[in-house]
Amino acid sequence: WIGWRLSRPQRLWLESNVPGVRGFAGCQALVERSPLRQCRSLVPSESSSAVESTSAEPLARWSNIVGPCRVVVGLHPDQATGGVVELARGFGKPFAVVPCCTFADDFPDRRLAEGRLVRTYDDLVCWLRELQDNTEVTY
Repeated sequence: WIGWRLSRPQRLWLESNVPGVRGFAGCQALVERSPLRQCRSLVPSESSSAVESTSAEPLARWSNIVGPCRVVVGLHPDQATGGVVELARGFGKPFAVVPCCTFADDFPDRRLAEGRLVRTYDDLVCWLRELQDNTEVTY
């Protein structure tokens, strides 16, 4: 939450849908008291695990964020989709991901177990499932 500020559309939604919440300060305070955690941080490249590092600082930072959570969620995480799964795996947490685009040009090394490049949305879903056993897919 460090440096996070509620956007105007978020504030308007809260004012319309949460009884008694008015104004920026009231909406911001409501969100900050929420048991949900939202974070924004750089996700390491897919060639290195999200929790493997030669420096203890990134591990400690992620541990502070992910350690107390019950699930890691990535909703439309763009290029961080693989990083969300790696982060959850690294800390032994369940995860839910709603991927959006494949970003095939940004990740030319993504390959399915059979060796085929990840190019389509269905390929991306298969690739994500291959990262972690016992995953479920619901459309």
